[in-house]
Amino acid sequence: MGLGDELRKYIPQDFGKKKKKKKHDDKWEEESRAEAPAPEREPEPEAEPEAGAVERPAESTRDQADTSSSSRADDEPPPTGQHIILRGHTKAVSALAWDPSGAVLVSGEHGAQVRIWDFSQVESSSGSSSVYATQRTVEAWGGQQTHAAAFNRTGRVVACATGDPRAKLLALDGSSSRGGTAVVSELPRGDMYIRDLRRTTGHVAPLTSVDWHPLRDDELVTAGADSTVRIWSCERPRGGTQLHVVVPRARSMRGAGASRVAVTACAYAPDGSAIAAAHADGTLALWPARGPFLRPIASTMNDATEGAAVSCVAFSPDSRLLATRSSDRGGSVRVWDIRNATTPVAAVHALPCAAAEASVAFSPAGRHLLAGVDGGVLALLRADSLAVARWIEPPLASSSGVVRALWHPRANQIAVASAAGDIAVMYDAAASHGGALLCAGRIPRRRRVASSAEAVAPGPIVAPHALPLFRDDSGALAASKRRSANRPRPPPAVAGHGRGGSIGVNETQHIMKSIIKDTMRDEDPREALLRFADSAAGDGDDALPPAKRRK
Repeated sequence: MGLGDELRKYIPQDFGKKKKKKKHDDKWEEESRAEAPAPEREPEPEAEPEAGAVERPAESTRDQADTSSSSRADDEPPPTGQHIILRGHTKAVSALAWDPSGAVLVSGEHGAQVRIWDFSQVESSSGSSSVYATQRTVEAWGGQQTHAAAFNRTGRVVACATGDPRAKLLALDGSSSRGGTAVVSELPRGDMYIRDLRRTTGHVAPLTSVDWHPLRDDELVTAGADSTVRIWSCERPRGGTQLHVVVPRARSMRGAGASRVAVTACAYAPDGSAIAAAHADGTLALWPARGPFLRPIASTMNDATEGAAVSCVAFSPDSRLLATRSSDRGGSVRVWDIRNATTPVAAVHALPCAAAEASVAFSPAGRHLLAGVDGGVLALLRADSLAVARWIEPPLASSSGVVRALWHPRANQIAVASAAGDIAVMYDAAASHGGALLCAGRIPRRRRVASSAEAVAPGPIVAPHALPLFRDDSGALAASKRRSANRPRPPPAVAGHGRGGSIGVNETQHIMKSIIKDTMRDEDPREALLRFADSAAGDGDDALPPAKRRK
């Protein structure tokens, strides 16, 4: 390279803004290279397997095996290695809620009783290390059945939906003398005589479902049999403020003379973006959590659920899928994509459950579903196809149906409630954390053996010589008691009309009775004298002594 070439680098050849030239040739070569088909490889001859060697599958079979192995690796093994039993309910458990930490479990039954299971305080029952009981109970209000229960994000307040139109809020912070449980407040009741339900504050029919906002501590949603969904703010210590009222229009409510259809279930999406509401006729609607509530984001036809009542709705952890449980075709579970909720993504039938509160729940990763079945069996379903991955038999005392099932995402434990009143908490000692592990390893408290004196059956204590057979009546004290017993007593005082005395009426009535009988003051004295005038004129001398009679 000469000196001129070196200097030409620093001397500008043209002036102005330069435009980049499009390299059409390079682009053409890239497109032609991409369109050119790849050269076909000649199939290599398969080598015969040696004696004792394992035969490898073909290419397609290997891909399927890799896919199945990856799916098996991605599967969530259910924690069913160990378990504990929680006993105390006498009727079917219709509500089940777990706090975010997994340390407290709340259950409600048909018999109007709510039990609080704090795993750090429960006591073993019947001397067994796997059966526990609790003394923290709350009687439901007015003897109403508990339909649903839910914890807020902090785990300090639990909301209960009962047969009463007012939802109850319980505090579990230990501020009350009744085992750390107190009724914080109750939501107001609406006016049942107002036809437009948007104009009243509160439900006018029994509640069916309740759920807390996943990102707000003081906001919850309730659903009732009055065909409304109401959003509340519980910032005030007493009562709540109604924020919004949603009146979903079910398919069967359209037309003249249509009646209201109960909203049977409601739930918040985990990201707090939407609210799902299901009707008794199978209609499903999705609403934006912050409004407007004029029209739903998506709505399903009740033909998809064949007009059967939906008993439970549950969102997947990523808020993309929605699972519903209904009673058609002997019990069905459906999975919906909220981006296109006109038809279900997958459906499975023949999962019978006689309970009206039959539930469905997602696994922590969202790849499986839990659905209870009659006979005390729990079905583990794949979320994408709803194929039965496994049948789980919870360690329940009876073979009654499984009503409620929850899979805690943090504790990695499964709680199962039966129609007989038993609750089983299954866990894995290696993969679970907290929850039932707080009491599972605890040694049962040893009861003190009573001594021979304490072992005597309790009964009345008899002092010596207290019985009449052994009583000595020969002393001066006994004679004095006999004289006092035979001494005449004064008659009791008169109290009332002839009660306890010898006089039948009091003094005033006696005087009035004598006045009413004496009628002399009402007669004319002249008539009374003239009445005896004739007898006095003829018989006047007979009254005189004989010496003074007139002759």
